[in-house]
Amino acid sequence: MSFRHARMLIGAIFAGLLVVSSAAAQGSVDAMVKMIDSGRITEQRLPQVVDMICKRANEDNLAFVFQMATKADGFPASVRPDALKALHEAAVSRNAVPAGDLSAISELLKSEDRATQTLAIELAGLWKVEGALDALSALATEKKTGAKQKKAAVTSLAKIGGPKAVATLEKLTDPSQPLSVRYLGAAALVDVDVDNAAKIAGQILAGADTSTDPAVMIDAFLAQQSGPTKLGAVLAETELTPDVAKMCLRQMFAVGRSDPELVGVLSKAAGIDDDAPELTADEIKSLAAEVLEKGDAHRGEVLFRRADLNCFKCHALSGAGGQIGPDLSAVGGSSPADYVVTSILYPEQAVKEAYATRTILTIDGKVFTGIVSEEDDDRVIMKQASGEMVTIPVDDIEDEKEGGSLMPKGLAKFLTHDEFLDLSRFIAELGKPGEYAIRTEPTVQRWRVLRETPAALAAGVPAIGELEEEIIQAPEDAWTPAYAMTAGALPLADLAADERPVLYLMAEVDVVVGGKLRVGLNETTGVRVWIGDDLLPEGKPEAVEFEAGKHVIYLRVDPAKFPAESLRMTVDRPSDSHAEYTVVGGA
Repeated sequence: MSFRHARMLIGAIFAGLLVVSSAAAQGSVDAMVKMIDSGRITEQRLPQVVDMICKRANEDNLAFVFQMATKADGFPASVRPDALKALHEAAVSRNAVPAGDLSAISELLKSEDRATQTLAIELAGLWKVEGALDALSALATEKKTGAKQKKAAVTSLAKIGGPKAVATLEKLTDPSQPLSVRYLGAAALVDVDVDNAAKIAGQILAGADTSTDPAVMIDAFLAQQSGPTKLGAVLAETELTPDVAKMCLRQMFAVGRSDPELVGVLSKAAGIDDDAPELTADEIKSLAAEVLEKGDAHRGEVLFRRADLNCFKCHALSGAGGQIGPDLSAVGGSSPADYVVTSILYPEQAVKEAYATRTILTIDGKVFTGIVSEEDDDRVIMKQASGEMVTIPVDDIEDEKEGGSLMPKGLAKFLTHDEFLDLSRFIAELGKPGEYAIRTEPTVQRWRVLRETPAALAAGVPAIGELEEEIIQAPEDAWTPAYAMTAGALPLADLAADERPVLYLMAEVDVVVGGKLRVGLNETTGVRVWIGDDLLPEGKPEAVEFEAGKHVIYLRVDPAKFPAESLRMTVDRPSDSHAEYTVVGGA
């Protein structure tokens, strides 16, 4: 008996007690609804009360919250986003849907506030509001729709289903559409008709190039119980270029999957040996000795940062990078080389308890694999290898089992023998005295880089209005992560591109106790710095007073004027300051 089934049995034994407590909880919710309706709750307290209601509300109480969030004389404008978030959480955690007419959600799909619009798009799908199909179809197909909103609209169309939704999704997979849109459309079709989606995916991949990552489509097939088998069968009859096959394999390995029916087909297309014999203990020791003798840590660090290996997706160095696997900053100082070699080749043999995975199968055939971060009687919250947090209602779970490591066996397939030696040597040096020792200086290790630089921002330093509109208010998906080297330097060559003649970077500082902090740069020529929307004087930045809270630091870097190959920024505290802070890391 699984632990989920055991818990369900215990729940049944105590069903009588739960009925009493549920009735009491519902009475409390009804009382809070009456207090809001009578105007006895202050605007300041409303978000907290609404959140409490939505956590246990029945469909009628949820309908009240929805009406108050959408009608003109309902909640104050400052409270409406919180109400939508609470309704969204109820839908995700408990499959809870308000009673009555939900067509008012269509008006919110037109909101100019991106966060509100995205919540409305997702709620339309979660609630299966058929009246929102036209608006969702428009959002999914219009070029001006933001990437995040487009993805949410496509997902919601798939949730609602029906001929109109399917027709829109199939339209998105047409060869006339950009490759990124075709991948998105095929991904959504997986949940509607996996056989048709696999056929379409095969056609897309047969004509694909490496300009666009197929990750979103591969993830969709991996998330469907029969997805890997169906896609593998189609691709076995499809001619793929080796590079496209490698991109698909890379995504599988990046999210901790090595389904043989799909890996075998892709490995063959990529020209990669999928049947290498497992090394013996003596062979592991011999390989570890070769790592120490011939491996080059400098080359290994470059490999660690290589896009096709995606190491930063799961692992962090000095707190910067993925939070799925352990931070590797100290691993070499505490682990011998043979442990490092084994962990890369056979990660399932060295899984620490905190990073053990769980695989959950839902009643509609969805598969989720990741590390459980939180669970209760209503839902399980899981962090997947992509870094995405997913909430699964307990009532939706059909089966689950404990897993191994999210880092799959097979990642080394993308390395030559010499590259394997170099990568292993780099990891084996992390944490040891010297240039790969644990960093103590407060350097910025995790950056955000603006994906595309508008012409106006490239031409000169933006005025406050331009900064506000183009940088500060830029949507989250307008930025992409970039990570400094172990010693704190960010190589600018890694970021240079035709669409970014001038770089705009973002870093964050979390201040616990306010006080003066000083931004330090290795070079100041060609660089301008803002703390929030305050432009600092040109040249060496002086100490600035920071209030408690999270602060964003923006940089404009002109590579043509910047005299160094890499940028290094520190945030330190002058001797007369009592500020307490951390430089924000993470993915």
